[in-house]
Amino acid sequence: MLRFIIRNNRGHFKECKRYVSAKTTIGQSELVLTAGEIARFADSAVVASTGDNAVLATCVYQDAGQETDGVPLTVDFRQSAAALGRIPMNFLRKEMSQTDNDILTSRVIDRALRPMISKSWTNPTAINIKPMALDEDCDGIILGLNAAACALHLSSVPLINPVASVRVSIINDEIMLNPPRHRLSEGMSMVLAGTRAERAVMIEMEGPQVTIEQVEEAITQGLSGVDQLLDQMDSLKKSAGKPKLEIESVRNVRVEKNLYEKIRIMAEERLEYIFTDPTHDKISRDDAIKEVRKDVLASFDDFAETSREFNKLVRYTLRRLTINSGIRCDGRGVQDFRPISIKVDVYKKLHGSALFQRGQTQVFSTVTFDSPAAAFHPDSISQLLGAQQRKSFMLHYEFPGFATNEISSNRGSNRREIGHGFLAEKALKHVIPDHFPYAIRISSQVLESNGSSSMASACAGSLALYDAGVPLKAPVAGVAIGLMTNDEKPDEKYQILTDILGIEDYLGDMDFKIAGTSNGFTSMQMDVKIPGLTRKQLSEAIRRGKSGVDFMLSKMANAQENPRNEFKSSVPVLETLKVDPYKRSNIFRNGGLIAKTIEAATGVRISIDDETQLALTAPSRKRMDEAKEMLNKLLMESTVEDYNFGQLVQAEVTEAIDRGVLVRLQTGAQTHFIPNSQLSNLPIKHPSAAGIDVGQKLTVQWLGRDPQTGKVRLSKRLVGSASVISRINPKTK
Repeated sequence: MLRFIIRNNRGHFKECKRYVSAKTTIGQSELVLTAGEIARFADSAVVASTGDNAVLATCVYQDAGQETDGVPLTVDFRQSAAALGRIPMNFLRKEMSQTDNDILTSRVIDRALRPMISKSWTNPTAINIKPMALDEDCDGIILGLNAAACALHLSSVPLINPVASVRVSIINDEIMLNPPRHRLSEGMSMVLAGTRAERAVMIEMEGPQVTIEQVEEAITQGLSGVDQLLDQMDSLKKSAGKPKLEIESVRNVRVEKNLYEKIRIMAEERLEYIFTDPTHDKISRDDAIKEVRKDVLASFDDFAETSREFNKLVRYTLRRLTINSGIRCDGRGVQDFRPISIKVDVYKKLHGSALFQRGQTQVFSTVTFDSPAAAFHPDSISQLLGAQQRKSFMLHYEFPGFATNEISSNRGSNRREIGHGFLAEKALKHVIPDHFPYAIRISSQVLESNGSSSMASACAGSLALYDAGVPLKAPVAGVAIGLMTNDEKPDEKYQILTDILGIEDYLGDMDFKIAGTSNGFTSMQMDVKIPGLTRKQLSEAIRRGKSGVDFMLSKMANAQENPRNEFKSSVPVLETLKVDPYKRSNIFRNGGLIAKTIEAATGVRISIDDETQLALTAPSRKRMDEAKEMLNKLLMESTVEDYNFGQLVQAEVTEAIDRGVLVRLQTGAQTHFIPNSQLSNLPIKHPSAAGIDVGQKLTVQWLGRDPQTGKVRLSKRLVGSASVISRINPKTK
């Protein structure tokens, strides 16, 4: 047995007789959780492994900090080339900043863990997830999430409930738990995090138009797997867990008992008036609340505590009014949508475009076509290793500061933009035609934001694809579903909200984004601020999302019911040109000089499609014809002479080297290599041994071309000296 050391809360060590582990089989894999062996300076450290794959998660917290509106939690997942048995192929040959996939994985883990930490916890807490050994078929997300969840469970950080996660897939109508990574693209894939009593905490799902019944059955089986994992985590905690800290002793804050009551008496009526006035929009409502806040803060000395208690009153007032009356702050019922307006073909020059407005959320989406050869995009592993893979559909999401009347200092995509863009991309990618000739890029630009801009991007993207003429398998719409619960009876007294506002997301308990077609769901993303949803609440939310998607599809059909019959004239022209392999060097030699010259002159991009064809991408038919004319002229001028197999031709020696000679069959033509073995019937070490020198004229036999390389094969071994001159092709004389 190995020794195992646990650090106590103040950094000292105590020894145990052994390190501890727990294992269980969930679906297709056996998961082993181990603690006490490595990273023992951390407050807790857990290695989750399956087979030869292992991921380390550590949990560290600092002394109590200032109280904030949210939980001070940081989650970072960072892929490792060493864990994959590779050396990064970038310039520095080491891991650089987080990849997009690392960021997406970090967000998934964060959303699963954050609701389980008490909102009274003020200690800055960091969870780091590091792969130790992985193969390309391992599901690093599930390993990392369970390692992080177990590390948090074993740590001193106080938890409401422990959480665990499984991946549920539907492949060929069969539900599978934790399938191998290579099978995830064959059907629906869902990452489900949950806790005891069949409560769902986080959902991340994508799939090809999955029905409600399939989703609900997948959740049922997934939550049963979660219970198995929680049993193992609990047994591990009994052996290696640390006592949880008392939050009051950590905070050490004395809140004046009657401060909240004084603020309530002063401001509650004014807040009720604001939240029941449907004429307010986002800006005017926020300004009105700021005025009340200003008066309240001016009446008390402790600015920080007063501000905190006022925020609690704002939250309580909005939630109470919504739950009790079923009327929201903008006057809508719980199932009502904001006003919707749609405009397609916004700019004629663009390949496809749509302007989508839902309330005060506005998204402008454009579609751009390009050749498939241009559609190379790094994935999680290949980006780390410096390789690239072909990706024929992509959606990029932009959220500038002016969308919320703020100044943005960001340059490039942040975590939020990456996460929301990926969600909208998943919503649409499953309805793209299987053999579409172009690579497609959607750019979704958020111009105004008051809730659910990612689902607005899915709607606008679908409309823009129709405007561009893409024959989708079915149009896609998306909606955000919210939840407000009574703090005392959250399971019994609540309201599910359709098409939530920004303030309902901020002060509510759930943001459940659901996208799909009339046939089923294509993507989901659920995160909550409470310790999980009951099955009843979750089922109601999913069904509310389905009815919301159907409503949105009917609105979108009024604006654009079918895809455009033909592409716009601005869409690039794609063609292929058959070229013998041995002629390619004339186009791509010298760093592709000829290809770049033609591209500069005509705007036509030339790339290799397969072994016998070039792919041409032109901005117009006229430019395509110009490029083809230039290419045909070049290929005709550079055509290497061909002869009948076995024909005798005359060649001039241009260079002699140890291995053979270079000869030219025609003046100005390219040279061909003849090895020593084809210069003489006897073994020779140098052409001079056969009496051959530079400038000499030789009669050689044409033996065709190598079928793989296209190189000319010539031989002098079977050629007589003077008797064959009369048989030489006249054009070579």
